Amino acid sequence: MKTSVYKNYTQAELDDEYNNRAKVSDFSSYMEEASTLCRAAKDAYPNMETICFDDQSGLEMDVIYPTNMGNDPVPVQIFFHGGYWKALSKNEYTFVARAFADQGIATAIVDYGLIPAINMTELIRQCRQSIAYIFTNANKLQIRQSHIHISGHSAGGHIAAMCFATNWTEFNKDLPNQIVRSAVGISGLYDLLPISKCFLQADLDLSARDVKEHSPVLHQDPKHGQFYSIVGSLEGDEYEAQSSALHAAWPNSSTKPSLLSNHDHFSIVNALANPTSETSTFIRNVMGQKPTT
Repeated sequence: MKTSVYKNYTQAELDDEYNNRAKVSDFSSYMEEASTLCRAAKDAYPNMETICFDDQSGLEMDVIYPTNMGNDPVPVQIFFHGGYWKALSKNEYTFVARAFADQGIATAIVDYGLIPAINMTELIRQCRQSIAYIFTNANKLQIRQSHIHISGHSAGGHIAAMCFATNWTEFNKDLPNQIVRSAVGISGLYDLLPISKCFLQADLDLSARDVKEHSPVLHQDPKHGQFYSIVGSLEGDEYEAQSSALHAAWPNSSTKPSLLSNHDHFSIVNALANPTSETSTFIRNVMGQKPTT
């Protein structure tokens, strides 16, 4: 007799849905590719600053400026990496800047503390602080304060959604209630309940309170802006279901997920290294930026 632990999934089936490394047979090649792409991006875009954005944790972000950077402030795309909140860092994602640097857009790639060294509440605080720092220091950073955009992949998509739903005045009384102009989740995770029931729970140790407070699908529909979701067509039912659940929870401020053909969980983010890829152009279109000539 089949025993379901979530929806109609058995434990093994649910684990399989979220085990991306097992689902993508050439996973290691994507990581090797990302490393090569990062080195190439550093060579192509040397105008990069590493900045401490949070005195409390000492965490840093890399800000990569566009190739045609002049004296005027530019829009910024703030990117949060994946790794199921417990792995990877900003250093594996420098290549993301290739989607934006030739289009007059700065890229900020954010580091955050990892579970179990910190808990989910502190992780989200740190990521919110990175955005607040950019807003507060926009003039010094040559960033257009009215053009702060965010995105994230996998766990980073979850972080982007949590930041998008933030009332910034509650986070910091000196901020307006909304400072994020657009947000994109790339293969994001918006409901932590299945995460807490699959193999990831052994490392994440999510409490019932974590699931309630940090699942975007359980937050009220944000009153400002639009959150966009994209998912690879090869990723599996649960990843599409995660984005569909966010749209159901936020019918006014989020879109139905857009499926990107022939992309798996890793190719969809590595595609940001190609400025003409569907992933790159989707995010720039959301930002309202037209390609430079």
